[in-house]
Amino acid sequence: MTLFVLISIFLLAPVVLLFDAAGHLSGSNFLALTAGVCTYSFMSLNLILAARPAIFERHLGGLDKLYWLHKWTGVLALVFVFIHETVGIEVKGRGATSGLSKLAAEAGELVYPLLLALGAISVVKRIPFINFELPYALWRWSHRLMGGIFAVAVFHQFFVKLPFNNSALISTYLTWMGLIALACFLYSQVAPLQRRRRYRVTSVTRVPSATIVRLTPEGKPLRHKPGQFALLSFGRTGLREPHPFTISSDAGDDDIEFSIKPSGDFTSRLRDTLQPGDRAWLLGGYGRFTGTNKPGRRQIWLAGGIGITPFLALADALTAADGDQIDLFYCVRTRDEAVGFERLQAVSRRVPRFRVHLHVSAEQGRLDAETLAATADPKGASFWFCGPAPLRRGLLKGLAALGKPPKSIHFERFEFR
Repeated sequence: MTLFVLISIFLLAPVVLLFDAAGHLSGSNFLALTAGVCTYSFMSLNLILAARPAIFERHLGGLDKLYWLHKWTGVLALVFVFIHETVGIEVKGRGATSGLSKLAAEAGELVYPLLLALGAISVVKRIPFINFELPYALWRWSHRLMGGIFAVAVFHQFFVKLPFNNSALISTYLTWMGLIALACFLYSQVAPLQRRRRYRVTSVTRVPSATIVRLTPEGKPLRHKPGQFALLSFGRTGLREPHPFTISSDAGDDDIEFSIKPSGDFTSRLRDTLQPGDRAWLLGGYGRFTGTNKPGRRQIWLAGGIGITPFLALADALTAADGDQIDLFYCVRTRDEAVGFERLQAVSRRVPRFRVHLHVSAEQGRLDAETLAATADPKGASFWFCGPAPLRRGLLKGLAALGKPPKSIHFERFEFR
């Protein structure tokens, strides 16, 4: 429903308003103008989403869905601006002054290749056919520069000659949308500095498959729920850009713990250089992967590797009075990769309806639907998953083939740069 509302506001509405004001144009001119308006509209939505509005996160079903929409609005903006420039437009119209109109047109031509380049950097993580991943810092700065590019787009839209005057509804729509988007961009750059919580690193434990970092607050602690994640950064060179990590400690504790797999430049550098006493900043909590607790319901939790982190926090929050029957399947390659397994065993001892099943693929092979269904009946259960997408897809396909599909499926898709 939320996605339909956004499409109506940012795609259907501007096209309808444009047709009302410029429907008399030739087909090619109207196509070019429509593509330009859609570029502007989707760039506006892209910047609005970048501010992470809580109301959007809630109605879209989590920050991962919001970021997914943020990514694809950027892709669509690139497609539309390419169409706009390729088709071209030649119409007689009105501008504020001929000088400003000419400057606005030149500004549009000037930023077009820059927009394509920054857009490609923002969307593409790896260069195809060669083993090269774009540096995170370059990706991050491409996002920040988008605000400046959009400011030029607002100037271009307001002053370039158009086949309708500024009193047309489409002009009012575009002007307000541009101002709202610019305000959201400024908010996204400034607000995190005001909202983030300051912490101090108290311990760094390096285990074979993860770096376990524990932090204590220096002031007001972060508010979060079990299963949520936070944007984490440190006051050490190379670790200052915020990255999202799931909080693996109990939400009732002011201290916060993260279990971080060294799988990229940032996480490897964190493992090599982070020390107790370093400063840290947190922003959150985010996400809707917070479980459910209604008596009489059955749940299956499935973690692949470091995907155990939200389940550690969720399990710690369980009490003996919880009514759900919960079976946690924890898939690891080798036994020494099982982060927090002792914690999970302790929870299973104090919460009778919670069972934990360690599946070691080096010894037992890959977990399949038959093995899962023989241990805990998935039919009609609530299925919570965190781990590699191929594992999730394979298990769900297998359960469907067995005629034992879960009643509901919950997961968050995240690939953050």
